Amino acid sequence: MNWYDSNHDYVNDYIERWNKTAGRAKAGMIVLGIILALAGVAAIAAPIGTYLFIQTAIAVVLIVHGIGQFAAYIQTPEFFRNGAQLATGILNAVLGVLLLALPASVMAGAIVYLLSFLLIMTGIERISFSRQMRFYQIPTSSMSTATGILNIILGIAFIFMPLATSLALSYLIAAYLVVGGITLVVEGVSIKKIER
Repeated sequence: MNWYDSNHDYVNDYIERWNKTAGRAKAGMIVLGIILALAGVAAIAAPIGTYLFIQTAIAVVLIVHGIGQFAAYIQTPEFFRNGAQLATGILNAVLGVLLLALPASVMAGAIVYLLSFLLIMTGIERISFSRQMRFYQIPTSSMSTATGILNIILGIAFIFMPLATSLALSYLIAAYLVVGGITLVVEGVSIKKIER
């Protein structure tokens, strides 16, 4: 960890890094969001017949997304890092590995709580990131706050309805993917270079 240097302009350092990667981040978020949303629609359309395929596809997408969040955490300057982003990346990757490794009968009960916790952590990370950008007077979209609140509400709903949620496992996964996909597309579209 670097020591704090009062002569260094951390905000401009963050803005420069952001502006260098804004185009790639925008495209990546939109593409991944569309893939997540399409995987969710596929899970809604054929919940039983293609469950194994959908489970594998979802697992791969979650692992890639988790690795991407971990990489984004590492590339973010230390004073702007958010531990919730790291935790969410790790949870996404773990959930993906569990979906690949364990049979559906084992995952049916546990996945409800994993998804609930993941939704809540993602919501906290989104709200925290939005507040951090607002604190440093970096223009940001209020969509991060809105999607964060939506993720937290869904996570809490899943915790309080575990039986109904596990019975509708395919639809739960579909809802998570559609909400996550839409969140990424909306945030991807709203990404722009920061001008000061």
